Amino acid sequence: MLITYNPDKLTRQSFFQELTNYLQTHDDVTLRQIKRDFPEIPKLDRAIEDYVQAGYVARQDKRYTLTLPLLEKAEQVTLDQMIFVDTESPVYEELQALTFETELANATNQAIIKEKTDFARNQLTLSNYFHKLRTAQPLSSEQEKLYAILGDVNQEYALKYMTTFLLKFGRRDLVKQKRSDIFMQALLMLGYLKVVDEQTYALNMKFDKETLVFKVD
Repeated sequence: MLITYNPDKLTRQSFFQELTNYLQTHDDVTLRQIKRDFPEIPKLDRAIEDYVQAGYVARQDKRYTLTLPLLEKAEQVTLDQMIFVDTESPVYEELQALTFETELANATNQAIIKEKTDFARNQLTLSNYFHKLRTAQPLSSEQEKLYAILGDVNQEYALKYMTTFLLKFGRRDLVKQKRSDIFMQALLMLGYLKVVDEQTYALNMKFDKETLVFKVD
């Protein structure tokens, strides 16, 4: 099966996904065949023309073939790059094993949160969560639990309160907080804080007090 990571407006279309997988298993396909097999697609001719112009589908002698630039080497990949990959190919397994480091800065202070992620950004991290919201990509099951706490929150607004609280650990190892808000609840779910007692919390991240970098291993 062919899948697209980090699709743009064109490749996000459901028909694009259906057609590319169709052409992968069908040779010398005519427009009449495509219309027969996808009768429910409106403006099908226009959509196919867009794919041809983008170089994803080739048309020759009124027949269509797939020219999708499939990923061949996982080491070429950068995070958030749009790629096309065959899930049956060895490179797909290599892609699944890749890890990347992300950084979250904010406009309120100099604190930076560094996290690690998989290429698909399905792991439960703040960077992945905000990225999925920003790009309107579906959340993973773990991220859905975080959404139940934070909802469609503004990234700068959330980071303002989260980092302000985290920076308190620059002065002491344990921080007392009488009331737990949604941002603290999110930090607890992420595992970035741990409860010492009912109103006392400890940091569960590495913190460089000189650079103000919080790092998750």
